[in-house]
Amino acid sequence: MVSDVIGVVDVAVDPAGARRVGGLALPLRALLALQQAGASPLAFSGAAASAWAALARADDRVRAPVQAIVRAPAEPHVAVAGDVAVDTRFARALLRAPGVVFVGPEVVALHRAGPSDGGVLDDAGDGALDLASEGLCLPVRTADEVRAADDRLYASLRKPQDGFISRAINRSISIRVTRVLAPMGLRPNQVSVGILAFGVAGAALAAHGTHLTLAAAGVCFNAQSILDGCDGELARLTFRGSRAGEWIDTVGDDFTNYSFFAGAAWGLHRAGLGALPLVFGGVGLAAGLIASLTEYRYLLRIGSGDLLRYPLGFGDDASGDARTDTGLRRLVGLARPLFKRDFFVFATMLAALVGPSATLVMLALFAGGASLTLSAVLRSEWARRGVAPGQETRV
Repeated sequence: MVSDVIGVVDVAVDPAGARRVGGLALPLRALLALQQAGASPLAFSGAAASAWAALARADDRVRAPVQAIVRAPAEPHVAVAGDVAVDTRFARALLRAPGVVFVGPEVVALHRAGPSDGGVLDDAGDGALDLASEGLCLPVRTADEVRAADDRLYASLRKPQDGFISRAINRSISIRVTRVLAPMGLRPNQVSVGILAFGVAGAALAAHGTHLTLAAAGVCFNAQSILDGCDGELARLTFRGSRAGEWIDTVGDDFTNYSFFAGAAWGLHRAGLGALPLVFGGVGLAAGLIASLTEYRYLLRIGSGDLLRYPLGFGDDASGDARTDTGLRRLVGLARPLFKRDFFVFATMLAALVGPSATLVMLALFAGGASLTLSAVLRSEWARRGVAPGQETRV
């Protein structure tokens, strides 16, 4: 993290006249990107500096000191024009070369700060940054340029760890929804709580056990899975990520999963499928809850609510050692893509549309997957015994 490098946004237009991209006025987006990249303190320069500085100081996302300045500071700094859309990745690239000033909106010129070098460094010269490969940096002066910047910004919300269904279906839908939500000023945590309504509705419908209610429950379950991306997208887009948001997302997903399959177990039992649904549901819920509570304890101890931080030790998790590549690790690693939430929820919806018998199969798979996950969690806990949380190497 870079520190003691001033982040400057040059503004000529008052807040009321600024263009907006991704639901945020461009100068504020630039300032927040510089802050997230590590610049501190922050400043606005130019004709409208005082108005923007006052606005930023009142914004709870701005944590660094903000000044209104007349001219560029003599200290090492980076500067972004107020009519250029930049993201955090680009801001980090600028901060890797403190003492370099970026001026736009032509977005190809880097100027060395300070009196010792007044020359311009182009993309290829003197170790300058390759601007074309360093994140979002686009001039925004016309309606067409607003749309282009919006498109680039929303496209960047896709995550490399998305599963197959998320990449093929879910993310495309959730990003469209997020494009509607962002200008409304909703906060990510509000969206997270609203999404839970789909999970509750799915569980309640599943408990009735008829073909029609199971089908509707499956659709609600999958809708929650799709919309589950919106809160994170909104948080990244508007710089409102928080520890509370991580916990709401993690617990909300688990609550939706467990309540749906609990409702399905009861509904299938009521539908005349005997005690087997209750057995599968009981095993799945018991294993899942024990695994989740164990993971939550670890996350609380490291001060995070992000379930990806738990060192499960297989699949996408980077922890793991070839010397401990047991049959369980190989089995779980091979099966994990099938149990990624996006794929499993989508498959459950299809089964619910087919009918009670197919839903029973998914309930059995839920019980098996929860048991397998619990085994992996217990193995991880055993392998890490005596190691302080967050200090693991490879278990």
